[in-house]
Amino acid sequence: KKETPMTNTKKSIWNTKTLALGAMCIALSSVLSLIKLFELPNGGSVTPASMLPMMLFAYIYGTVPGLLLGAVYGFLQFLFGGWFLSLPQMLMDYPIAFAMIGLAGLFNKNPNEKLGLTLGVIVASIGRFIAAVVAGLIFWSDLTNGLWAAVVYSLGYNGSYMGIECVICVVIALAIGPRLVKEIRKIK
Repeated sequence: KKETPMTNTKKSIWNTKTLALGAMCIALSSVLSLIKLFELPNGGSVTPASMLPMMLFAYIYGTVPGLLLGAVYGFLQFLFGGWFLSLPQMLMDYPIAFAMIGLAGLFNKNPNEKLGLTLGVIVASIGRFIAAVVAGLIFWSDLTNGLWAAVVYSLGYNGSYMGIECVICVVIALAIGPRLVKEIRKIK
């Protein structure tokens, strides 16, 4: 039988279960982001793995759904108390930076679940870190003396909380991630 656009039955990733799980991950990440173990004066904090639910979603459903859900989560983070200097700054610091959490989906085909989760968490954290550093260089560099001072400041400032957050996410992902992924894939 010849397939036409009307008979194309390609299954969409965004079914009711995916949407419900995505909403739960956003909600859990949002609640965890309110528990601040350490907070820096100009934004950025260490939480009890607030990025991890979003990373697990991306790991299970893939990079593109993870990027989209991360961008939505980033926009919500802005609405719940973000900084606003300009529209480009807001986009870079929130939807774009948090979309990078979706990079955890790059490793969802890894046969070694623990290695895949670890790599996913690290790459997603690095992606968010890079977005935050670039935003810092573009929008906050006038607070320092010269480009290299801005680079050092942005790397140090963003690395001081993102590095700790990444380690927390890796430890918790290794402890509970494989079991959660297995259970969620059963209902997928």
